Amino acid sequence: MNAPDDRYILNRDSAEYQRLRSQSQLWEDVTRQLLQQAGVRPGLRCLDVGCGPGEVMRMLGELVGPGGSVTGMDVDGPLGRKTAQQLGADGGAEFHFHEANVEQAEDVPGAPFDVTYARLLLFHVGDPVAVLRKLWRWTRPGGVLVVQDYDLATWESWPPLPAVAEIRRVFTAVAESAGRDIRTGFKLPWLLGQAGIGAPDGMDMAGRQVTLAEAVWQNKAVYDGVFPRAQQLGLADPAERQRLFDELDSAAQAGGCYTFTMPLMFGAWKRRAA
Repeated sequence: MNAPDDRYILNRDSAEYQRLRSQSQLWEDVTRQLLQQAGVRPGLRCLDVGCGPGEVMRMLGELVGPGGSVTGMDVDGPLGRKTAQQLGADGGAEFHFHEANVEQAEDVPGAPFDVTYARLLLFHVGDPVAVLRKLWRWTRPGGVLVVQDYDLATWESWPPLPAVAEIRRVFTAVAESAGRDIRTGFKLPWLLGQAGIGAPDGMDMAGRQVTLAEAVWQNKAVYDGVFPRAQQLGLADPAERQRLFDELDSAAQAGGCYTFTMPLMFGAWKRRAA
């Protein structure tokens, strides 16, 4: 569960870590392509801010190889340290972990880096512009900043399933109550400009449609992730949760040709002048 002062609006438990791993696999090819477009290559030193269970750390390690290094940074110390140890045991790049809250941290060991990366981080912070300025400061001259984030406006199903619409409504209400912007990804170029970084050198946008089974699992996992906060806000209760999940299960059992779209993933990168 979340710590009392944790601004992450979802839970921090094994179920959420599994959802994050599944989400990473869904976007792995998109992220890899963006990193390669941004010039990530063997031998570079990388920082992954908000690294979570480390799927992008692993990918960065593959791209930079034995001569490179990857430092993960996250508020979740036990998860991050375990991840870095596991990745390091597999060989290849050198892996490190730094436990810190990006909104409070001023320095990172090893900074500045050749590559500073963050995926689905800016949505979860109170001041994305201030965080982008930090990420830019942690990027060396000649290095590159790469960010990716969601636009949740495209999260829907066709034919419409009321349960999906309700789960999206509850998630959005919880996010907005915490000052989160569900269109953060769409606004990345503007946020970079506001941070004084300037227009991106490259941008990307990708969408995903998922199967009925994947959609049911993802919607349940997201709803459970925000359920404690939704209860506190009077947006949900156990009976309503069960009703929504029963509706999703009934749709899955009935089959049919549903279209489920994930939130759009926007990406942008900017190289710092040498």
